[in-house]
Amino acid sequence: MSAPKAQTNEKLKKTLNLPLLIFYGVGTILGLGIYVLLGKVGGEAGMLAPFAFLFAAILAGFTGLSYGELSSRIPKSAGEVNYIDEAFGKKHLSMAMGWLIVLSAMVSTATVVNGYVGYVHVFVEIPDWLVIISITLLLGAVGAKGISESAILITVITIIEISGLFLVIFIAGDNLASFSARWNEFIPGANSTDWEKILLGAFLAFFTFIGFQDMVNVAEETKNPEKHMPIAIMVSLVILTVLYMLVAVIAGLGLSPEELNQSEAPLADILAKEGENYPKIISAIGLIAIVNGVLVQIVMSARVLYGMAEKKMAPEIFGKVNSRTNTPIWSTVFATFFILILALSFDLKNLAIATNYILILVFILINLALIAIKKKEPHPEGIKTFPIAIPVLGAIFSFGILVFQAWSSISNA
Repeated sequence: MSAPKAQTNEKLKKTLNLPLLIFYGVGTILGLGIYVLLGKVGGEAGMLAPFAFLFAAILAGFTGLSYGELSSRIPKSAGEVNYIDEAFGKKHLSMAMGWLIVLSAMVSTATVVNGYVGYVHVFVEIPDWLVIISITLLLGAVGAKGISESAILITVITIIEISGLFLVIFIAGDNLASFSARWNEFIPGANSTDWEKILLGAFLAFFTFIGFQDMVNVAEETKNPEKHMPIAIMVSLVILTVLYMLVAVIAGLGLSPEELNQSEAPLADILAKEGENYPKIISAIGLIAIVNGVLVQIVMSARVLYGMAEKKMAPEIFGKVNSRTNTPIWSTVFATFFILILALSFDLKNLAIATNYILILVFILINLALIAIKKKEPHPEGIKTFPIAIPVLGAIFSFGILVFQAWSSISNA
């Protein structure tokens, strides 16, 4: 008797409710950013880092609202591919969008894996390549196991990593005692130098907010995506904007921009001045937080490849769902190994910058897609819609920061 086939064309199961979706969003955004890039943002923006995070949040917020409406209108995996297809009806453009999303997810995950190494070194000095290979393959295996298992693990880790930020606020919060005497250092002046620092910091800080776009790629596994997806995106962004700005203020009061820029584990270095055991505690939490970001990105990458395969924009094998795990197993394997190659080949800052260029281009296209769709059908029944000014401003802000960063890179070359 022949063995039963493991691969089928079964559909993804709807298992995610609103609380799980919010935790999923907070987890992927938090795990991808603050634990890794706080130091680099502080190095660029100095004491103006809180403004850099706020500016990045505004940029992300307009596009987040666009994603919220689009995911409500078109609740499918490979969301961006379907949005572009619906808006413009050009298969080659939709396919290009899909591969841009997959590439950005993999590059951003490789960025975070690189950041993981710095927190490991707080405990033990082992080769970077061994850390990178071990954590990537382990989380690839978890991602292949199932969305319910992944979502539950993500929820638990998210609670832990939010606790880590509150730990920093609580332990290093005595830095805030000097805020009343130094608050003016956090206010930008009416000069181009301060605002250039904010914009340069915001370009890197923007990376700490990416992740909301990943949420739309589990829409087919969400119980009520039309109602819950927009809410979950905006709640996640608001929670993290407040936390990021507060932690950035504490970091600015406790460390110099030079110390932050050179730090491989910035939150650990903030706490090092409060006691010798604190860095190990926050580093342990940082390791867990980064694990969360990597896991979510692997899950998302696989779902985009799955959705693209269903639309015949990617190899058919990526659309195969395993009958035992109900996950797109081969797309998960592909995503895991590609991430591994990138993480072993490039450094943290260059990977973050590359991710931002790719994603901001994607965000411009997504906002333009919503504009086109809203013109076709302004107010569909049962769908939460926003004024057309939202995607217009989202496109303008995204294009503006893209041009600024490109100009700055050329000027400093």
